[in-house]
Amino acid sequence: MQFDIEMFVGALILPNLLVVGIFLFKRLMVWNPESHEVLQLRFGKLRDRVTEPGLVGATRLVPQDRWITVSRQWDERIFKRIETNDSQGTMVQVDLRVTFRILDGEKALFAVHDWEQALESATVHEAAARLAGKDRALFLRSDPSLSEALTTSLKHTMAAYGIEIHDARILNVEFRPEVARQMFEAVAAKLEVAKAEYEEKGRTDAALLVARTEQQVAELEARAKTEGLKAVGRAYQELRERPEIFEAYTDLYRLSQLDPSRIVSFDGFDGGELTTGALVESDLELDELNGHGAAPKKMPRPGAGLALPRLSEP
Repeated sequence: MQFDIEMFVGALILPNLLVVGIFLFKRLMVWNPESHEVLQLRFGKLRDRVTEPGLVGATRLVPQDRWITVSRQWDERIFKRIETNDSQGTMVQVDLRVTFRILDGEKALFAVHDWEQALESATVHEAAARLAGKDRALFLRSDPSLSEALTTSLKHTMAAYGIEIHDARILNVEFRPEVARQMFEAVAAKLEVAKAEYEEKGRTDAALLVARTEQQVAELEARAKTEGLKAVGRAYQELRERPEIFEAYTDLYRLSQLDPSRIVSFDGFDGGELTTGALVESDLELDELNGHGAAPKKMPRPGAGLALPRLSEP
């Protein structure tokens, strides 16, 4: 087998060329993501800055050249238990959420030693200064005016460090335990007073509603009675126009006024009982006998040969 020197040399040179190409590409080009900024440092000094996104040509020939990528996207930090005082001198602890972004990477890296530490210090200082002496009610309801005042102050302070502040909002407010207990007791007392007032108002409204309802019912009943009398009068007027119906109605009405429990009516004799004619004849015979001086004839006892008339109760 014959050794091919040219193939051997090519096999050695090709990897070296690839390595050199990659090295030159990384030295002559830089990749800048969207919403980022790339700073080129040479011997610790800012030499160039790239703000356009994408692949950008740049020279990095000496080993001391260094690229720093700075994010310019919005970010937030939460700072808890920042102490301040309200208008009554009571200590208040607040939790703040600060939304920000790096507007100038050069100032953020070189104008301050640590921009995150500067942001925390400025937030604590401005919160203690701007929120001090405010009314307690503003803290309890997290009034927007407190956040607006704090945001304005932080914007002015952090602009010198290349940091743009979007807003600073109050997330939580805490008071000392004894102060919180007093506040809860005061709120409970107010709720009891409001409850008593509403209950009394409810009772008064209910009584007024009942009185108005009774008044309306009385008015309706009086109107109904009046209308009923008017209707009866019209009915009597129509009956008078027909005398036979009016007389029949009058008789029925008179009979309806009688008490059935106190009335006994005679319906006459049944068959085989003493009739009215026989009773009259017996009376005449008795009178004749008495007129001739004869002894009076003894009348039969009831039930002994004489039938009594049948009485009926309606």
